[in-house]
Amino acid sequence: MNKLTSIIARCIAVCVMSSYVNSIQAQDSVFDISQDPLLNSAYVGFKVVDLDSREVLYAENSHKHFVPASNTKLWTMYTTLQLCGDSIPGWSIASDAHTLYIEPNGDPTFLQREFKEQKLFDLLKSTDKTICFVLPSAKGFGRLGSGWSWGTWQSTGSPERSVMPIYGNLIRFYRNKGNIITARPSYFNSSIQQPSTDIMSDYVTVLREEHSNTFRVIKNTKGHRAIRPFTLIDNDSLVYLLLKDTLQHVKPDVKMKLVRERPDGVQFQLFHTVPTDQLAGIMMKRSDNFYAEQMLLMSGKVKFGTFDETKIHTYVKEDLLKDVWVRGKWVDGSGLSRSNLISPDEFINLLQLIYNSKDFERVKKILPSGNEGTLEGFYKGYESNIDAKTGGLTDHISLTGYLKTKSGKNLAFSFLVNNIRDGRPVFRKKMEEVITRIIDNY
Repeated sequence: MNKLTSIIARCIAVCVMSSYVNSIQAQDSVFDISQDPLLNSAYVGFKVVDLDSREVLYAENSHKHFVPASNTKLWTMYTTLQLCGDSIPGWSIASDAHTLYIEPNGDPTFLQREFKEQKLFDLLKSTDKTICFVLPSAKGFGRLGSGWSWGTWQSTGSPERSVMPIYGNLIRFYRNKGNIITARPSYFNSSIQQPSTDIMSDYVTVLREEHSNTFRVIKNTKGHRAIRPFTLIDNDSLVYLLLKDTLQHVKPDVKMKLVRERPDGVQFQLFHTVPTDQLAGIMMKRSDNFYAEQMLLMSGKVKFGTFDETKIHTYVKEDLLKDVWVRGKWVDGSGLSRSNLISPDEFINLLQLIYNSKDFERVKKILPSGNEGTLEGFYKGYESNIDAKTGGLTDHISLTGYLKTKSGKNLAFSFLVNNIRDGRPVFRKKMEEVITRIIDNY
């Protein structure tokens, strides 16, 4: 009897162990991407961690560095939340008996159409004082980011960076009833080379010279392309002139002057414009490159009092996030640069830091959820299971964020894919397949 009992006990133990091993293997297969032929055709880094147990569930090339594209915006978002507080410190202002002093801090929402409330502009319209515009130096950053494509200067998705964005640093062109092309802001009307009448019967595209605000109109058979960024390359005071011109339309007797340094003895204070989470949410959900660049510059201006791109990058890596950053390379705020090199390990470190902070729920609301923003059309039925930032350049695609599995587990993941040759849509669907498998089965 004892022998039989021993045999039965051994059989049960073998079955239990076999079941346990099969369970572990099944869990491993949920995460494993090593045998996928499509992903094996590219350079892939993938890491998944359990946020509560801190267990690394899967890691492939997670210590290696990748071009992260717009996943870079996660660093910009975190920096802005930490340095700018609950509302954007868009301006520094001061006043005395006769003068209102205003100094821009790089706020991209100023006179931007999607931000209806314009607190600073309302103040300028209502004051009877002389407006003294203090123009900060832009020597600490370039008009375009390091490592950006040469053709970027003409793109509406990446207007020039500036100390004082106005109208999103974009010009919108319109054709009136007399077939004359006009601009908004109207300041640029005199810079348009009006086309011949035969062109005006068709769709048109407005082009700008790279190093000047001279615009010409050409035919376009596919539709109108009538929005272009303006340049500050030959006149850094253009933002002041645009502001003055705009104010004169609503207040013809406005008195303004331009200075390049703060007057001695004048005490400035921050002037807040829009909720930080509102701007950050638009930036992340739409993956707005211009907003991202300006948010990082603004964070540096608020922290150091000057616009210095290198200084804010160094501060974040060596101070604010010194326990998160390893050996990555970070050169811009948007991720347009192919010089950015960041590892899945570093992204996971950042996500874990946020998860264990008071800002986690705040960040979840800022990130795109399933079938929202840049994730629209993806993760349908998983809207409450994923909050993540997408990224994409010509040959690179990425996705980094948080998962809530069907079993209730809280995970963080970073999925970086470089050197793709079959097109981003195919890889994006493959990444969705991997992520939803994890949500369903872990």
